[in-house]
Amino acid sequence: MFAEERRRQIAALVASARAVSVTDLAARFGVSESTIRRDLRELEEAGLVERTHGGAVLPDLRRYEPSFHQKEGERRQEKEAIARVAARLVKDGDTIILDSGTTTLALARLLRGRTNLTVVTNSTVIAAELACAPGVEVVVTGGILKGRTLALVGAQVARFLSQVNVDRVFLGINGIHLEAGLTTPTLAEAETKQAMIGAAREVVVLADHTKLGRVTFAHVASLQEVHRLITDAGAQPQFVQQLREVGLDVQVAPLDARVMDASPVEAPATGRGGRAKDVSG
Repeated sequence: MFAEERRRQIAALVASARAVSVTDLAARFGVSESTIRRDLRELEEAGLVERTHGGAVLPDLRRYEPSFHQKEGERRQEKEAIARVAARLVKDGDTIILDSGTTTLALARLLRGRTNLTVVTNSTVIAAELACAPGVEVVVTGGILKGRTLALVGAQVARFLSQVNVDRVFLGINGIHLEAGLTTPTLAEAETKQAMIGAAREVVVLADHTKLGRVTFAHVASLQEVHRLITDAGAQPQFVQQLREVGLDVQVAPLDARVMDASPVEAPATGRGGRAKDVSG
């Protein structure tokens, strides 16, 4: 049996039994336990199982974080549309935070031509993307590198961000909900995003329509701490209206690139969450 077929059958077993052991799988497929451990590692990277001591279980989807490479290939058109709208908020001379994520990476690619722009980021991918942009100074937070997301997280990031003040943060998020607010799969990610919010005068959340109405494991912030949400045209109008009714400025990005370019515009003052209304930098 080829490894790919064996892994497919292991994933099916976990889905049906919800838990399997390395010993039982090795006996079932007639391979070594080290081979099974490699299979489980591959399946965990794909988000199909969660490894445990001696086996694997069905993953808790509230705590599951897809890898960066998985997310990069998903909803590319929507993310680029969101990025075009977000880029119009960034002017030459601004100081911004770009959270890790594939939508913020799409935004970073649109900022390479800006001048006198300072970008603080916890994303190694975004830092590399902007490293050679002549008009952009890149500041990397430091912290613990998460292999799945290529993001820096943890207490070191929070300590660094407590020492800076920026015009706005562009925040990626895994779930946005009317009652639960903003959520993310891990406590380390939540701590990092909270520190980003604390360092910024304006909080802009970038979230494609699949994130709306979702709740994941760790609470990040209430909706009252957010100034603006940029999502895509796949968002349900009723949910968008509900978000607006609680006072959130929601912008829906058109998917047609011809409708809107990424040229900067003056951002209107919002004044939410007790923050300063002057967000022009």
